[in-house]
Amino acid sequence: MHTRIRAIVATGLNARRRRPPPDVGTVDPLAAYLGRRGWRIVDRGSRTTAILDYPASFHSGLDCDDRRVPALDNGLQELEVELVHRDGYWFACFTSCGTVIGCDRHRSVPLHIGVHAPIFTTVLRDLEDQARLVSPHEVSHCLLFGACGHENTPNQPCRLAPLVPDEPASLHVVPRHSEGTE
Repeated sequence: MHTRIRAIVATGLNARRRRPPPDVGTVDPLAAYLGRRGWRIVDRGSRTTAILDYPASFHSGLDCDDRRVPALDNGLQELEVELVHRDGYWFACFTSCGTVIGCDRHRSVPLHIGVHAPIFTTVLRDLEDQARLVSPHEVSHCLLFGACGHENTPNQPCRLAPLVPDEPASLHVVPRHSEGTE
């Protein structure tokens, strides 16, 4: 019985350790949290914004010393996140690993999610897993000979509108209909 209780408590403690740190008003704890997961800072705009990338993208094929051009020059997008503090909340604006312009299977897509949302760690883990598993050989073949390089593929990167606060919903009075009328 004690072993099961310890296992449950340990699972709860491990789950807490994997969650993002609480909001302290600066991006530093979040950058450190992602750094422990293998991310690196690309740009630190201010106390409340930072851009990080995930070097393990494409089987770590783009993370080498002899790399001469950025991935975007080759039409590739590493897993990347921009951490932004807006209206009292932290948001992670991810760009998934894939091709900048290409077929639906390989195309990089944006995703905005609240850092302290309950599903954040699951989404983060899934994006990291997907980025590690993207085969550079498969993507390069598709870019050269497949659907990614075909003239019918979209010719613009997939982008979301900038993150803006929601407008307050206006309330409308709906009159009640008497029974029997439609």
